[in-house]
Amino acid sequence: MLTGDLLRVRFRKGQIQLPYIDEASGDHLGVAETLIRAFDSHIGGSRQELDEELADITGAGTEFLFHRGLSKLLKDRCTFAAASPVDPVELRSEIFESAAAAYRNTDQVRIDREAVLAEAAKSAGIEAKEVDRAFYADLKAAERLETFKSCTPEWLLGRYNVALAQAVLFRATELDLHVEGETPARYRDLFRKLKFFRLLHEIRQTGPGKYHIRIDGPMALFKSSQRYGLQIAQFLPAVLHCGNWRIAASVNWGARRREGVFRLTPETGLKPIGPSTGQWIPDEVAWLEERFGRLKTVWRMTAGSEIIDLGGQGVLVPDYVFTHPAAGTKVYLDFLGFWRSAAVRTRLDLLRRHGPPNLILAISDDLAVDDESSSGLPGEVYRFRRTPVARDILGILDAMTAKTPGESPATLDLFDH
Repeated sequence: MLTGDLLRVRFRKGQIQLPYIDEASGDHLGVAETLIRAFDSHIGGSRQELDEELADITGAGTEFLFHRGLSKLLKDRCTFAAASPVDPVELRSEIFESAAAAYRNTDQVRIDREAVLAEAAKSAGIEAKEVDRAFYADLKAAERLETFKSCTPEWLLGRYNVALAQAVLFRATELDLHVEGETPARYRDLFRKLKFFRLLHEIRQTGPGKYHIRIDGPMALFKSSQRYGLQIAQFLPAVLHCGNWRIAASVNWGARRREGVFRLTPETGLKPIGPSTGQWIPDEVAWLEERFGRLKTVWRMTAGSEIIDLGGQGVLVPDYVFTHPAAGTKVYLDFLGFWRSAAVRTRLDLLRRHGPPNLILAISDDLAVDDESSSGLPGEVYRFRRTPVARDILGILDAMTAKTPGESPATLDLFDH
């Protein structure tokens, strides 16, 4: 995304306005194409060489911030690495020691630089001509451009406009998102991304197929605001895949934290910057799915596909559903998201009043939820430390079905509602 120094915002009657660029402009497309070509041609070259050419292209005219912004987005698509056949630190140490020894040698009138470098090359097992390049290969300017994920000029200009909006949301104190008329699959994708990007949020259904989502912004937090701001930026592209939505964000802008409201709607013209990727799964949850698949059990684990209304005051989008084919039993597994302590209490109270009885609520110890706070919940509570354990989940599933002795597995209908 773009940093604050790469854009200028305007305030008009308390509203924040951005200098979106015309994505169809021939001049803008030409600049984008020139910059993309510069990156393509410098694969294998040094970062310093690339920066020097970019400086020549961007110049210092009225479009300076726009040009630098495009360059920043293209650099985000690069990987740089130190390219050296030997450890530059060890090589420098050996050269400096050899030079110092030569300086102390009173038989020499002057230090023979080439001889020192040749000796270091021989010791390191490299060619003498490689020494100069390897000498400072670990410095940032000397890093080599290993890969560049190229793109079209049209995509880059669209990405730039989205990045402008992301940079403003990075400084939001709160964000209100209204969405309506989407398919259940689209809502599931949106709600899951809220959760797995660990955004502090509340979801309320305001009508058939209509939802109001309130998200705490990074400027409302006391810590981790930078990381949290990046997570909000990552969430915005998911909204752009929706058709009928609007965002109103309260923002504190600049060093003086000037207050303003930032609004986005489909009429703003921002376009999705990539395909909808579906559910994003944290590593620890993906690890659970993999491990559960290795267990010898009749239970089947699949990604959740339902949106469960919680009394009109929120929704539950289970992460996984476990089914027992013979019994026809269905159990939801949901991981309690990243919440403030007050929001945790509110969420648990909502689940206590409206949560489904066939629910396993997984709570990380990092959330510091005590036994009293989690008592009285429907279904079962599963606590874990760093990662959930598949065998523990299986034990809970078996225990839940065992709570109805006397009913045969074929007729067990404990959890349907």
